[in-house]
Amino acid sequence: MHSKINGKIIIWATLLAGFMSSLVKWGSEVNMPPRMAGEISPPGAHIDAWLGWAGINQHSLDYLYQGNSVLGAVTLYHWLFSFIFAFVYVAGAYYWPKIRMGYGVVYGVVITVVMHGFLIPALGFRNPVYDEGQTGWLWDLNGYELWSEIIGHICWSVSIEFSLIAVLALFAKPIKGTWRR
Repeated sequence: MHSKINGKIIIWATLLAGFMSSLVKWGSEVNMPPRMAGEISPPGAHIDAWLGWAGINQHSLDYLYQGNSVLGAVTLYHWLFSFIFAFVYVAGAYYWPKIRMGYGVVYGVVITVVMHGFLIPALGFRNPVYDEGQTGWLWDLNGYELWSEIIGHICWSVSIEFSLIAVLALFAKPIKGTWRR
């Protein structure tokens, strides 16, 4: 980084954006669940496949909150990825400001297409029940799942941009244009 201020902006914006965007994405899935009832989520499948050898599965950290069962490991997984992708966005904005196009909307759509359209199915973690267990490539997803993921990721990525704007304002940096020294 060219200055300590820019490093602080990246750290604070990543922390705020990771926290806020994880809540936004989680909240969007409550309103529009991307999967049919009873279907395993890709994060749950990842956890089972990658950490099963260590005795950890998608239900390892489940807890009850006001009588509701919460998938703790899946929630933690989503939070982790929100922080990672927030860092990519914020640090990316430092070096390549075009990542912020459309207040982050383009970033959200690209993440949806890359992750849910290609990478997750390529790794074998998306086999929708409605498609008789076939690989769930982007073009094979039903409209409910596709729109849930697209709208959820747009809201998620815009919340990352809003968090970055808030941190830039806090540090009295210009909100529009480049912000490195």
